[in-house]
Amino acid sequence: MFNVEAKAETFRSVFSVLTPIAGEIKLAADDNGWKIRAVDPAHVAMVDLELESSAFEKYDVEPMELGLNVERLLESIKSARGDELVTMKLDDDNRLVISMSNLTLKIPLVDPSGFSEPKVPSLNLPINLKLNSAELQKGLKISASISDYLTFECSEDKLIMTSSEDLSMMTLELKKGQEYELVEFEKPSKSSFSLDYFSHLMKGVGANRDIQLHLGNSYPLKLVFDFAEEKGHAIYLLAPRIESS
Repeated sequence: MFNVEAKAETFRSVFSVLTPIAGEIKLAADDNGWKIRAVDPAHVAMVDLELESSAFEKYDVEPMELGLNVERLLESIKSARGDELVTMKLDDDNRLVISMSNLTLKIPLVDPSGFSEPKVPSLNLPINLKLNSAELQKGLKISASISDYLTFECSEDKLIMTSSEDLSMMTLELKKGQEYELVEFEKPSKSSFSLDYFSHLMKGVGANRDIQLHLGNSYPLKLVFDFAEEKGHAIYLLAPRIESS
């Protein structure tokens, strides 16, 4: 049994978080809600997502795993109003039936056995910041015309994001107590990341969302945020850029 109903915006939020990482995913559903983990094909970025069953208007689910094409699902509900109710259920042919207003779509499932079981690495990152995603978006568009990577350098009182190549350079300086709140700080850190990957992750986060940014010295970057009225929870991990010797 798989029969759920939620606002279109709830489904859109889920699929928008997932699509920067993978076009197809394995959904683990049980009484508590949805759990999804996926890595990108190059194993540079990872997402760990949970959606509580209370995020749904209707939730009738037996424990199961489903393979879904989230890019196709996101496209299918793009035209729905945010508060419009969307129903997803399985039919007798094991297809996902999506119903909204006067529109019904039937989409074949993806074989879930072909997906790997990614494990979330245990990371003890020395810096944890709270800020709004809009603060980081300020430098992204400018950076795209300068370089293909970003560097984050964090001291006890400021976070500096830079992008540089040849004679061009972009610097975004955020100050503790003004643009961000310092949750935890053990030591200064500096790490570089692919601008393309980071930009895609920030699209998944959204333009105006409170996030936690975890950093280390040449360690992966960790982004933590809630969505779907705080009933959805997501973690992004992004591997650092390794300087060639």
